[in-house]
Amino acid sequence: MTTSTARGVSRLRILGISVLVFAAAGLGAGFLLMFGWMADETRFDRPSAEFDRFAAEVAAIPGVDAVDADRWVEAPAFWSPLSSLRVTVDRTGLPAVLDLACSSDHPDPIDWGLTVRTPAGTEVSVFAEPAASGCPDFRVDVVPTVDALDRFAPGRSIQAAVWENGRLSFSDLLDGRRDISTMIPLVAAADDLRRAAGVDADSEIEISGPSVTAVPAPGESAAYAALLRTLVDEHGVTDFWDGAGGGTPTDGVVKTQIICDPASADAVEAAVRASGLRLADEPVVLREN
Repeated sequence: MTTSTARGVSRLRILGISVLVFAAAGLGAGFLLMFGWMADETRFDRPSAEFDRFAAEVAAIPGVDAVDADRWVEAPAFWSPLSSLRVTVDRTGLPAVLDLACSSDHPDPIDWGLTVRTPAGTEVSVFAEPAASGCPDFRVDVVPTVDALDRFAPGRSIQAAVWENGRLSFSDLLDGRRDISTMIPLVAAADDLRRAAGVDADSEIEISGPSVTAVPAPGESAAYAALLRTLVDEHGVTDFWDGAGGGTPTDGVVKTQIICDPASADAVEAAVRASGLRLADEPVVLREN
């Protein structure tokens, strides 16, 4: 092999190695970029005239105040668009919105969220998992649930949901309003709310707000509300968290946590023990105001 030929072969080898290095670097950078998009759940808009028309149909329903519509793709499934509709509607327009949602043949899965304003000034929020066709599954009977909350929670902002564990939940969304008293009527109505939502009669139910988490068992709603009224009115309790709510504690021990005046601690615990409720035999942790 001549010197010039050897040099040519060497250059080709160097060029080939360089190409491989650059290709590997490009693949690595591409992988990191894709991973970053996935980790951050980065969305890329994919507008659709068909989806825009459907959103406009929803917006045209009498009683609908606002429609927030989005359509996007995410890494790595760039070929599978998702659509979202957030609809604010008066109670009068709710049945028409649900009818249109059920009749939709939009080809992409739609993530539905409704905020319903009631005559008593209640705002009820419900959400459904994305579904490609058929009626969106809000996991509660929406109209009876809204009407019940209009009756039992006037002026409040409540999210109604059924969690993955099957628990029916009503959560007060007005952060900063730390008053157990205003939540007691909702606790007293727990059995009525369970029936209105259309869930099983023995389903767990959770009523929660900034200062209270109550988990009355079926048939306990009146007695549970009476306990809370006693604790608030007679013993100055400001915060009450049922240990059955909010998942398993780090120490694995379910306990009821209560904030009250230390001088009332013995009376508070005695009231809990005498309540006859499910939580009467569970540990109680008392904290100072």
